[in-house]
Amino acid sequence: MNVMDVISNWVLTTGAEDNTAGLSELANQIFEYISYILIPILVVVGAAGIIYSVYLGVNLAKADSADKRQEAKSRMVNAIIGFVAIFVLVLLMYLFVSNVDAIFGWVEGPTPGE
Repeated sequence: MNVMDVISNWVLTTGAEDNTAGLSELANQIFEYISYILIPILVVVGAAGIIYSVYLGVNLAKADSADKRQEAKSRMVNAIIGFVAIFVLVLLMYLFVSNVDAIFGWVEGPTPGE
């Protein structure tokens, strides 16, 4: 079952009582596809980060004046902060994906009769 099937099934059942299961299934399916493409994206971003850090290190080592050295140093600090932010956001996304059923259950509340 692909994402479009899940979305169309959820749209068709919006008036039904079992709407919660359709929404949870939709969220699980979407996050499953995101997790499949996230790993290759992380590999590419990590490789680009390593190459960019080496490039900035070479520029820092080759800097002749104090201004160029300070500019290369500030770029390196900004690059490190950016990469740390990316990996923290990815970690948070994985935590969200692993707990999506509990989150949707909490947002939608208990089922009638409980």
